[in-house]
Amino acid sequence: MSATGPAGGPGGPGLTGVADELAADLALVRLRAEAAFLARLNAGSGFADPRAPTQIHLLDPAASTRLGRAAARPSDTHRRQAAEVAAAIAAAEAARPATGDGSRLAVAATRLGLTPVEAALLRLAAAYAIDRDTRELVHAMAGRRRPALYLDVAAEILPALAAPPAVAAALHPRGALREGEWLGVGDEPAPAVALARRLIDWLLGDDRLPPPLDDVAALGLADPVWIPPAVADEVAAIAARVAAAAEPVAILIQGARGSGRRAVAHALAARLGHALLGADLGELLAADGKPRGALVRVFLAEARLRAAVPYLGGVEALVGEREVERGAIAALRRGPSPLVLGGSGRGVATLPLGRPFHLVRMPRADLDDRARAWQASLAAVGAAVPAGATVELAGRYVLGPGAIAEVTREASGFAAARGAAVDRDTLEEAVTRRLSIQLGAFGSVLTRKARFDEMVLPSDVVLALRDMIAMVGGRAQILERWGYQRHLGISRGVSALFSGEPGTGKTMAASVIASELGLELIRIDLSQAVSKWVGETEKNLGRIFDEAQDAAAMLLFDEADALFGKRTDVKSAQDRYANLEVNYILQRMETFDGVSVLTTNLESSIDQALQRRLNFRVRFPEPEVEERALLWRKLLPPETALADAPFERLAERFEMTGGYIKNAIVRAAVIAAREGRGLTVDDLWTGAHNEYAEMGKVLSSLTRT
Repeated sequence: MSATGPAGGPGGPGLTGVADELAADLALVRLRAEAAFLARLNAGSGFADPRAPTQIHLLDPAASTRLGRAAARPSDTHRRQAAEVAAAIAAAEAARPATGDGSRLAVAATRLGLTPVEAALLRLAAAYAIDRDTRELVHAMAGRRRPALYLDVAAEILPALAAPPAVAAALHPRGALREGEWLGVGDEPAPAVALARRLIDWLLGDDRLPPPLDDVAALGLADPVWIPPAVADEVAAIAARVAAAAEPVAILIQGARGSGRRAVAHALAARLGHALLGADLGELLAADGKPRGALVRVFLAEARLRAAVPYLGGVEALVGEREVERGAIAALRRGPSPLVLGGSGRGVATLPLGRPFHLVRMPRADLDDRARAWQASLAAVGAAVPAGATVELAGRYVLGPGAIAEVTREASGFAAARGAAVDRDTLEEAVTRRLSIQLGAFGSVLTRKARFDEMVLPSDVVLALRDMIAMVGGRAQILERWGYQRHLGISRGVSALFSGEPGTGKTMAASVIASELGLELIRIDLSQAVSKWVGETEKNLGRIFDEAQDAAAMLLFDEADALFGKRTDVKSAQDRYANLEVNYILQRMETFDGVSVLTTNLESSIDQALQRRLNFRVRFPEPEVEERALLWRKLLPPETALADAPFERLAERFEMTGGYIKNAIVRAAVIAAREGRGLTVDDLWTGAHNEYAEMGKVLSSLTRT
């Protein structure tokens, strides 16, 4: 058998296209497999009658000699070939320091922290998977068994694998090869091993993450997000302590979503001279179809292989008692060091990771910090936006540096697709897209945004609405620069209670405010948020507030008395849990940084403690005659050509709020459409009369005076 490869290459035909360093490593393994096969032939294996019991190949020399005395089989028939292979092995071993140090096999053994026995097993399994000749030799030595790399054959090829205790330790489920699922072990019909496909691909030069990890994780070198100087200094100090630590450590980056937690993890990894492999724990666990957090183990193993610092955001997903959470925590406990985690910090301090924490708290970005983050993010994408615009964006949208960077990158993508430069309008569009939060069945986005000139309200109500808009626009000035937040403990959130009879314009007023502020208006479906199960209502509300906080959206709680009602005396378990829900709502309303509006038809039913915490309490009165006439005029579409209709007489005759007037106008249109003609004044009178009757205010006759 030939022991040399093609001209100019260190391996054989089966290693064509393989990197020279890896090919040299695999060629040496193949030579050892060839030597083991020749040793069998020289022992007389495979020549005599295969039915004779003396043809059993034994490794024990004494037993082999005893059985061979009665056997009619030749031996030592391949001594010359064996000598050639031994010389080739010696030559390859001598050349190995010059060609083998850069092999991906050597790199993998070092990064995964393999023992000599584990490294030998990895080399043989890699040669078996990649080199056809090695595979053929191994199969020839396997006998009549199913083709596989059996451990007894492996022991003949590599002497390091001949000690069963060492091999058993290398194949332990908590060993480096099995923990990271780099090596599979089968027990039928005899112990056999197989290298994972993802490691084979990496050895051959494919650096892509394997599926399904590639859908939920990303490997990166940098994250162009502005980091507060104080946090950057803290990261530098922690990196120095981590580099000098003798035991495994973990770093927890605590902050709100969009605060730049991943950017801080990138900065920490860069300080340590490594890339960052990042993923969200919730997504890892959701994508894991195997028990006990297997995908988390794969993620950590890939971080080791790529010499990357593992970063797992959304660490709150581990706060649970299911098997998958327990399995993930166990994997993290044995994971590489440093291990970087990110989240809000709730409940994380109690996780039994068995290693000390370094804590990095992301500060809440004030107005100046947000302006700097906008400027840095815009400079990173090469956008030229006036400084005044960045200050206005910083005051209008309470976004962290991480969220600002995401918005800027998205705006840059929009502009590039259109062949235009990033401007303020593109940034506003990107912010609006980000504000389209995902609340599932809990809420829906109100797309129709009304304007002030469409509303008919008393001047004091209009003034209160404009004050509310001014507070949102000027809260950076009021709370941060004038010190109200620090001195009085006022939260950044702006909240209001709109009370009044049905149809007086409460929901429309909320729409006007959202339109003026350029915010998405999310109507919360209380029937979906409120649950009969203990704790579920608070969980649903927590998700609503968290999502709205991240998106800086405006929340609308219609018919809020169903959820924000007065607390009662505790006379039953139901009363106790109902009061707990109200208490939770009060706490979240105080800490919520966005804009929230509650509407109710009965203000007295709202808990007094909640009313005290609200910034505005606006009462919407029923419209007077002049206001009703104006509502008739504004709500009737111009296309009807009924500008001269007797709106004053309709207003005097029917005491209806704006919502009912709108219904009456629609009713009139239905009547005209049913009869196949245009809308007339008579239809308006009929529609109003019918609507008035359904309100329970029946007239004796349809009079028009």
